[in-house]
Amino acid sequence: MRFSALPKSALALVGFFLVAAFFAPLPYAVIKPGEGTDVLKKVINIKGAEVFPSTGKLLVMSVLVSSPGAPVFSGDVIYSWIERDSIVLPREIIYPPKVNASTLKAQSATDMKVSQASATASAFDYLGIKASQGPKVSIALKDTGGPSGGLIFALGIVEELTPEDLLRGRIVAGTGTIDGHGNVGSIGGINEKITAAQRSGASIFLAPLDNCSEIFNTPKELKIFGVSTLKEAVLLLQTGRAPHPYCAWHAIR
Repeated sequence: MRFSALPKSALALVGFFLVAAFFAPLPYAVIKPGEGTDVLKKVINIKGAEVFPSTGKLLVMSVLVSSPGAPVFSGDVIYSWIERDSIVLPREIIYPPKVNASTLKAQSATDMKVSQASATASAFDYLGIKASQGPKVSIALKDTGGPSGGLIFALGIVEELTPEDLLRGRIVAGTGTIDGHGNVGSIGGINEKITAAQRSGASIFLAPLDNCSEIFNTPKELKIFGVSTLKEAVLLLQTGRAPHPYCAWHAIR
């Protein structure tokens, strides 16, 4: 069998299409770890009640996701594979079809406000404080949206309003939605948030119990505990004992 070389014009055409394909936008989104922000430092502000100091840090975690309108190219995908701590998914898995960035941003901001209100309500409920008793809570976290900071916001309010130092010099990170009664719900990007917590120097990570089956990223220096309520999270910080055996295997390996 004989093979003949392609004409130069055909090679040029193939090369053109390869280059064009490399620089053509792809229908994917990139998810990567963000950073941890200490909610006890200028994020949670309480007026009308005595606030007690803490000797540790309480980190709310973020995940960076490319927006639905941002182009993702082949180079971005390859770089994400090289980085290893980023993942690339089809855009429709993350975003609803035909949704624009401004709509998503508005929804994310609304989710954040609801999360903050629920965190305040759940912390007050745990502490036995009535809204009419006076402490006003405001939470300001720039360039971050969504409901996943609820658990950490609630813990931060409890930490500031109680004389006991729950953190005792530790760096504690975590994530999870919360309702007004202190129930903790699942979130997205759990493994990326664990990576961000590790990079931020945390020694304890609080994960929603419902996310435990999704966790595969278990850094040796980070103890990961699953919680289903605000009360369980507080007891864990007080006693060091896991409220649930499931998910606690990450902490005792």
